[in-house]
Amino acid sequence: MAQQIRNTIRNLAMAVNVLFGVAKRIDYKTLNRYIIEINDKRDLTGILIETSRCLKELLDYRLFSFAVQSDDKIDIWVDPSISKASIEKIIEKDFDYSKGLNIHYNINEKEGDYNHTFSFNPNELQSYILTGESYLGKMYILPTRKMLPYHNEIMNIITKTLNIAFNKLMDIKKLENAAAIDPLTGAYNRGEFNRIIEHHTSNSIRHVKNLSLIMIDIDHFKKVNDTYGHQAGDIVLKEVVKTIRSEIRKGDYLARYGGEEFAIVLPDTNMIRAIELAERLRQIIENLEIRILSNEIIRVTSSFGVATLKAGFNKETLLKEADNMLYKSKTNGRNRVMPGIKLCPTVSAQEC
Repeated sequence: MAQQIRNTIRNLAMAVNVLFGVAKRIDYKTLNRYIIEINDKRDLTGILIETSRCLKELLDYRLFSFAVQSDDKIDIWVDPSISKASIEKIIEKDFDYSKGLNIHYNINEKEGDYNHTFSFNPNELQSYILTGESYLGKMYILPTRKMLPYHNEIMNIITKTLNIAFNKLMDIKKLENAAAIDPLTGAYNRGEFNRIIEHHTSNSIRHVKNLSLIMIDIDHFKKVNDTYGHQAGDIVLKEVVKTIRSEIRKGDYLARYGGEEFAIVLPDTNMIRAIELAERLRQIIENLEIRILSNEIIRVTSSFGVATLKAGFNKETLLKEADNMLYKSKTNGRNRVMPGIKLCPTVSAQEC
């Protein structure tokens, strides 16, 4: 893969040299440098910033916006000098928002810091499509002067370079996901859970935000394996994960903590909301009809332990509290949420 990328970059560099022979005004050394710089980046923002600089320096074009769709998510980069509202309608026409896509704007600056003084004619925008195995991208540029004779050649090289960079970025993401995902259920694995809970605990403490954690254990799961076999147990695990995923928000994190035990990290969620979610999940799982390979229908129940970040808590104490609540749920008869709504302390509205 690395050799293939190097060969492609070399071919692009040769194309630049050929192009220089056709149009003497092209700064081929600068273009060659940007090709390498773009391919050295390991994140979307870095790739697009280098592309923006390249367009500006070589063609005096403004990289107005860039949208890339992969899976159920669209990442949108917007020129910091404009309001995202000015490009939103244009991108919405090109990407089907009706599919419930998760729209994320890759903007480092706060919206309030934007100048929003730049005006443009939408009819002057030019767009270029990029496609890969796992993504669809569209680059929107605004020529700030009359097109140069070698415009098409330059843009062809830049789009090819971006395709190489994006394919490499997607390959890296696949490898990262493979290392972070439980292969059976598709939930995050224990290692990734540790990273997620560490990050969100630190972030919530620093910014004084709510953070809740739900621990889940499928009741008498060993009996399922012993009675119906491990394949049936695998089906149960996958169905439970599928059910939980359908109920949590896109910003929540579901991880397989170990065996038949799962954890849900809930940023910006207080105790009451976390308990309500846990109780809703408990009822849905209890009513699930899980069809196994023998065509039999089996049912399972689950026990839940809920904890919320409090003053003096850290990652370890949050985990311990959720685990203690799960233990109480199991020792009090299983198929329940601890603490229940009635047991939730009401003295502090912030905690509960």
